[in-house]
Amino acid sequence: MVLRFTTNSVRNGWAAIAGGVLLMLSFGIELVHPVQEPDGTVLDPVTSAVVIAMWGLGMLCFAATVFHVRALHQEAETPLSRAGRAGVRLAVAGSTLHVLFAIMVGVTVVVTGKPWEASFVLFALGFLLLVVGGVLLGFGVRRAAALRAAAAPFWVGAAAAFAAIAVFTDPWHDAALAVYASTWIALGTVLRRDGRSSVATTRAHLVRATSNRVSGRRGVSQPFQAIRRPHPR
Repeated sequence: MVLRFTTNSVRNGWAAIAGGVLLMLSFGIELVHPVQEPDGTVLDPVTSAVVIAMWGLGMLCFAATVFHVRALHQEAETPLSRAGRAGVRLAVAGSTLHVLFAIMVGVTVVVTGKPWEASFVLFALGFLLLVVGGVLLGFGVRRAAALRAAAAPFWVGAAAAFAAIAVFTDPWHDAALAVYASTWIALGTVLRRDGRSSVATTRAHLVRATSNRVSGRRGVSQPFQAIRRPHPR
């Protein structure tokens, strides 16, 4: 069980890092090579398709990482609280909306040469779910104590996601996206660095606590029993 957990944590760490890098590339390419006019008309369909594909793949990586964070705590026998489990569902739902957003934008760009404006509702709603989900997940992993260092990336990411939908003017919008992507790279680093030691420590504490409870149920230890037992005369 511990081996499976460790393997998952390493794989999950790479998924989070890959997602953050893909997201940074997605909007970073547009900064140095604009792919559309201010009115939405696409200037470079190929680059636009690559950019939106990176966004969708990055969000898929995020969803996979969140699922594995939940599995991580189950393997460590410290499952997330109700708030943490709700955070998982909301974060996955938000990532799914962003994947749908990427699909809709990609299809409409190919068909009409412009992204469908209504698809950006999915973008905003997806980030809103990621904000709430990130906050709840942060509290969940902090309370579970198996991987407390992961709480900070979730909380900072939630703040950055909120800034991304609250401020659409440049350069603040792009800066918020950069911070959001960075938090997933940070989360991946935590999973890769602390996964093995965290689960081993948590399970060791659980084993000792269980052993102490079992010893307590067995009653007084033999040396004290010998003291309390009356000696035959």
